[in-house]
Amino acid sequence: MAIHVARSASLVGRDRQLADLRQAYAQACSGEPVTVLIGGEAGIGKTRLTEDFTAEAGRLGARTVIGQSVPLDGEGPAFAPFVGAVRGLHGEVGTAGLIELAGPGSERLASLLPELGDPPADGPEGRGRLYEVVTSLLERAAAEHPLVVLLEDLQWADRASRDLLRFVARGVRDTKLLILVTYRTDELHRGHPLRPLLAELDRLRQVHRIELPRLDHDEVVAQLRGLLGRPLERGHVDRIFQRSEGIPFFVEELAWVDDETGRAELPGSLRDLLLVRVEPLSEDTQRLLRLMSAAGNRVDHAVLEEVSGKQSGAMETALREAISSGVIVVDGDGYAFRHALLREALHDDMLPGEHARMHARYAEALEAHPELMANGPTAAEIAHHWYSAHDVERAFAWSLAAADELVRGYAHATAQQMLERALELWDQVAEPDAVAGSSRLDVVVRAATEAYAAGEFDRALSLVKEALRLVDREADPGRAGWLLAHKGNVLNRLGKPGAIDALREARELIPADPPSLQRAEALDWLATTLMLDWSFEECLEVADEAERVAEAVGMARIVASARITRGTAWVHMGDAEAALGEMHRAAGTATAERDHLHRYYVNLSDAYTLLGRYRDAVDVATEGYAHARERGRKRTSGVVLAGNAAEPMMALGDWDRAERMIERGLELVPPPNHERHMIGLQAWLGLWRGDVDAAWAAVEKLRAGMTRRAVLPQDSRLVARLHADVALVADRPDEAWAVVTEAVGDDVLAAVAGYDLPLAFAGAQALGARIRAAGSGTDGDADADLDSGLSADLAWVRELTAHTSTGWPVSLWPVLVDAELAGRGGDDPDAWAQALRALDEAEGPVHLIPYAGYRLGLALLGGGNRDAAADALRDAAGAAEKLGAGLFRGWIDELSRRAHLPLVSGVPSARGVATAGLTLREHEVLRLVAAGRSNREIGEELFISAKTASVHVSNILAKLGASGRGEAAAIAHRAGLLDNTAAS
Repeated sequence: MAIHVARSASLVGRDRQLADLRQAYAQACSGEPVTVLIGGEAGIGKTRLTEDFTAEAGRLGARTVIGQSVPLDGEGPAFAPFVGAVRGLHGEVGTAGLIELAGPGSERLASLLPELGDPPADGPEGRGRLYEVVTSLLERAAAEHPLVVLLEDLQWADRASRDLLRFVARGVRDTKLLILVTYRTDELHRGHPLRPLLAELDRLRQVHRIELPRLDHDEVVAQLRGLLGRPLERGHVDRIFQRSEGIPFFVEELAWVDDETGRAELPGSLRDLLLVRVEPLSEDTQRLLRLMSAAGNRVDHAVLEEVSGKQSGAMETALREAISSGVIVVDGDGYAFRHALLREALHDDMLPGEHARMHARYAEALEAHPELMANGPTAAEIAHHWYSAHDVERAFAWSLAAADELVRGYAHATAQQMLERALELWDQVAEPDAVAGSSRLDVVVRAATEAYAAGEFDRALSLVKEALRLVDREADPGRAGWLLAHKGNVLNRLGKPGAIDALREARELIPADPPSLQRAEALDWLATTLMLDWSFEECLEVADEAERVAEAVGMARIVASARITRGTAWVHMGDAEAALGEMHRAAGTATAERDHLHRYYVNLSDAYTLLGRYRDAVDVATEGYAHARERGRKRTSGVVLAGNAAEPMMALGDWDRAERMIERGLELVPPPNHERHMIGLQAWLGLWRGDVDAAWAAVEKLRAGMTRRAVLPQDSRLVARLHADVALVADRPDEAWAVVTEAVGDDVLAAVAGYDLPLAFAGAQALGARIRAAGSGTDGDADADLDSGLSADLAWVRELTAHTSTGWPVSLWPVLVDAELAGRGGDDPDAWAQALRALDEAEGPVHLIPYAGYRLGLALLGGGNRDAAADALRDAAGAAEKLGAGLFRGWIDELSRRAHLPLVSGVPSARGVATAGLTLREHEVLRLVAAGRSNREIGEELFISAKTASVHVSNILAKLGASGRGEAAAIAHRAGLLDNTAAS
């Protein structure tokens, strides 16, 4: 029989998509990693497109590795597409080369490639470490020469693969990596788990999406000409176009049916169409193909030989017939279906009994002879086959075995799925406790543990509740308490109420004698949660007990954690010296288990920031980031420390560096509270630079998120401060005042200095503005001329400031509060001069220096002292210029114009286009705008982000009164703004 391969010689109708891939490749070759999502319905030509493109990239010097998802309902090998890709690299660089490329933590690659050995038993934290290692591996493999990673059919991928793709797409940087991901759009029903991942990735600037449309009539004609190599009859073309609906694979199959079989009528359904190619084959060949379809898209020759039970000669005859007919192709040491649709049609064509028998044959063969597969079958594959064969007993046993195997490989989500499969079968098994070696309760607890490790917190909560229903609290109070502790921990992660109550109940239930790890852990969680809830007295009492129990059972990490919690509580309570000493004492204990140093670095750097020791905060956070990088965890633990470094950098005036860390951190999706922190920092930077709209958008986003979760006090204070600051810039002091008072509450004695003193300053700003608007003032300490409402508010601010500043080592904030309220709503020059002296003595926040200088100039002008006001505003303008604080520089310029005060020389033009209207940075940006540069090119030239460049351009257009970039350039040329003189 002649071999007939129905395939066009050239790719038809995909010029635009190939051009997009070439552009993405060029970007990757420049050192900017790109991920391309290639979507289309089954048969649309995704594989053909990627084959042609990767062949072209190979000719240009790129290396390509391919990973394929397995169509086993998510029960196939964990990380299957990444296993294929990493195995491809392994084949090219060898074991030593692979380990060298992976860097720190390379031993975790054994969870993907068992031939490398046994992965370390890391527990839930191992998953994040594996993700770091895979990301580093791909990053380094593409460092010198381009690497194309093709991950196919992601609609079939397991949760672990999707999570790893999310991490890699966000995490890779500065390397020549192009990731291509294909998926079927027609399988993405509303609840499909791939949909939210695609939506999330689509928002990343380094991710592109390509959708493959159906072919039009002319393109189908071109495809048929390539297939048939002869003139076409119009009726023939019209029939195929109408029936195929422009799907290239169906065009191929219909062309074969019409040309090879001589049928006058085309098949009635697409499924029938797919089987037309199979129907002429012998019954033995058809039976063999149906058997192959039970294995998935591909099957090893040795496995097929064992499963089929045929003599080698008979099997080879059937295989040759199937290959010649174009149904399957040779693939290494096995066989693959030419298209997944063919495999699906054959699998669906099996009778129920036949389906069960064929899966049973695979299960028996793989169970008895695992050596038949080059890398051995996974327990999950065997469990899948037994489940499909309806063999409940063996499906149950192998599901449990699969869960154990998957946990060792960090595939916690798939392990949870296997455990829940075992629970589904529990009542159908004769002696489930004996087979499992544990009770139903034990398996429910294991499933909850794996759900938590996989980040499926809602499911973990449901499983923990089920476990609590099954446990006998009177007979086993220790276990009931341990489950309650887990419930509290999960509630805390979900941001739901009830966490502290659950942890308190756990403390009551878990026996105190003898000391146990379970009690130590539960106490540690309770102490930490109480500290975050600002219940400090109870927190300290629980932390003391946690440390005693942890020492008794030899758990150094819990000892260190209890000390860190205690130190953090002492910071909030105002005992800075004791707090820092306690944290440093914890460091020695934590160093013994270096993976537990992360919390030490996070909390200590945060403490230094609250205490105004910004340089120390930067040093500790960057040291912690370096530690995370050494441990291969810069993208997980390191991302939290990035935010802790960025905040003090902002306070010190290192805004560009802080901005880079914030943007990088947000791309890696930190935990919710740290993400909230970074969004707030990013908004403040934008606000100080003059982007008020972006700051308002951040406020709205943060406040919307707070309605969906129970928010920690420190997080609510952050959002309140940002909201108040933006409202004040927008001249909405009443709103700012309401935000501050709502955040602090009625009981000022419960306020925490590190968070509520800055809020007191925001409240004083708002109150000062309200006093000025009312036309009244405090006249020193006298407030007789204030109305009763303003008098009460003034007393509240002063009480809050007095309480929180007592014993607090940072003296700056009370001075600023006094300046805002002195005189008539902050119009006392002496108070602002004192505030500036305090700011000069402090390490920061430096953005308040131009603000205080502006307020001093305003106060001096109000008193008629124009010369001193000019000096103050000139100094403030210089400080704002140095920082790039466009907001304050704009205020200063506007005040100078209104008062006709020259900042350097001459009086600024009333038309607003003289040089005094633009900052030095804006002059640099304007020069590049006039040269026709884009925001991205401006950012590269000036070492700022494209977003920051966009903010500068918006400010320039507003100041020049220009409607667009071209008009701004024209105005600048006419006004002589592009000569070599510097801006004032």
